[in-house]
Amino acid sequence: MRILIATASRHGSTRELGRWLGTSITDRVVGDDTSVEVRDAADVDSIAEYDAVIIGSAVYMGRWLREARSLVAREQTELETRPVWLFSSGPIGENTSETGPSKWDKAPWAIDHRVFGGKLDRSTLSRFERLVVRMIRAGDGDDRSRDDIDAWADTICRSLKAGSENHSDQVSD
Repeated sequence: MRILIATASRHGSTRELGRWLGTSITDRVVGDDTSVEVRDAADVDSIAEYDAVIIGSAVYMGRWLREARSLVAREQTELETRPVWLFSSGPIGENTSETGPSKWDKAPWAIDHRVFGGKLDRSTLSRFERLVVRMIRAGDGDDRSRDDIDAWADTICRSLKAGSENHSDQVSD
């Protein structure tokens, strides 16, 4: 089984979440022939060669980054034919879990959409981004949780294992 984790990250923290998830899934190996590939969404030309896909994006001003939105739009037909999970990374502070509904919550072809806390380091921001952060009074912080990623990896691996067992049963009938 080949699993793709594609991320869109402006400053690297969402990419790092994707790497954590890739390591966590690899550690829980779904099967002896399972491989996990973590790539930037902008570098993915096709998902046809993958058996399962996880797409994550940083959220800026309530939207996924263009690279992730483009990947989903371009590969929509393929995404509907395999197991897909989505994740968003963005909020920090007290409201980490209260991001409100997302268009990805209504993606019927996705098994799940998770929102993980984000990371804000003003030293990595552009002048415009620093201005926006100052206007909304956001402080530096890192609300990403490795434990949350590990728990989600467990859920994904259980789902993939159940799916492969169901497929094996159908093949042997």
